[in-house]
Amino acid sequence: MNNPLKSVIIANGDFVFNDRIRKQIESADRIVCADGGANNLVDIDITPDLILGDLDSILPDTLQHFKDVEVIKESDENGTDSIKIINYELSQGVDELILLGATGKRIDHTLANLSLLTRYTDLIKINIIDNNSEILFIKDSISFESQIGRKLSLMVIGGNSSLTTKGLKWELNEESLLFSPFGISNEVAFSPVTIEVEGNGVFLFKLFEMSDGTPIIE
Repeated sequence: MNNPLKSVIIANGDFVFNDRIRKQIESADRIVCADGGANNLVDIDITPDLILGDLDSILPDTLQHFKDVEVIKESDENGTDSIKIINYELSQGVDELILLGATGKRIDHTLANLSLLTRYTDLIKINIIDNNSEILFIKDSISFESQIGRKLSLMVIGGNSSLTTKGLKWELNEESLLFSPFGISNEVAFSPVTIEVEGNGVFLFKLFEMSDGTPIIE
């Protein structure tokens, strides 16, 4: 059996290069950039395997810096650069996608990148990691180990979903959630945490912070 292939996609949002992000990049089999996402790598001595997009956001100096990197110009206006590069990575047989630099700056871009989790979750393991949290989309159920006291948030964006949880300070029991702030800033009471979903699905934000404000280093 072949080993799973992990691809890290660098987008053009906020990009904080800390130890957590560095570990994600170092553990990847492929490092690819969605257009201007390549700008985020110039100053940290990391060379991507591929730059793909319509090339309207990448700086000329970045293109020169990565002159030996494969660049694919894809001008199809029916999809964002992130969609284009995800589809390309799927065609390469990748099994896991981590999106970095996918939040911050413009809120419409952030929401568009969150929508990618709903679009591709049935096809591949995919999540977003930024400076504050790991973001996953859950359609059915998930169970995971966690530090007691870790903050997390649950949010439904679009549609209606029923949630049942075990392991949280404020449990949900077949509670119907719409797009609202009521799932924000829960915390882990015991581990493992289990979340069961019926409906359209829910975003899980696993914050890199404990309930007392202590940062989580992982």
